[in-house]
Amino acid sequence: MDLAKNDYTSVVGSPPCDDSVQKWEIAPLGAGHSIRNMQTGTYISVRGIHGGVPVLAGPFPAAWQFITVKVVDENAEMIEIHWPQTGFMFDLAGGQSAPGTKVHLFDTQLNPVTHRCRLWKPVLIQPIHHSVLLERAGEDDETSSTTTINAADVPEGGELVLVTTTTTRTVVTKVPKQWSEGPRA
Repeated sequence: MDLAKNDYTSVVGSPPCDDSVQKWEIAPLGAGHSIRNMQTGTYISVRGIHGGVPVLAGPFPAAWQFITVKVVDENAEMIEIHWPQTGFMFDLAGGQSAPGTKVHLFDTQLNPVTHRCRLWKPVLIQPIHHSVLLERAGEDDETSSTTTINAADVPEGGELVLVTTTTTRTVVTKVPKQWSEGPRA
């Protein structure tokens, strides 16, 4: 999966390669995960939730649900990428597997093993660590981690396991209200 080089917004299927438009960062987002292109910094999203809508790259992230599918004849696990809590998933338009075929949302229930145009094989490249600078004095720096995957690097029969741990800290600061000392009417 990569971005069409003619506009860098259309998401298309293509054979695995080491091109940077095929590298995607997967990060926790709400109840799912965002998918961000490493070359352009744009996120995978859609302009509507209905069958046939094209999958696009844009400035705003969306939370996607990953469902693991076991492909027995290849002894591999692949994923379906779903709009959460719906039957809509990534699929190559028209069930075509030709390079450059646009990815769209599809909702018909087909056997994913025989209809391979909806299966994706993520490849772990490296974890990316981001520093989070805290504005409160006396606290240590904290880090968060996201994962970059490249579909070209999974060996045949290889497997990818993603484990995500999230910690949230809420800080409440109370500020006293300042009253004016001026005359009251």
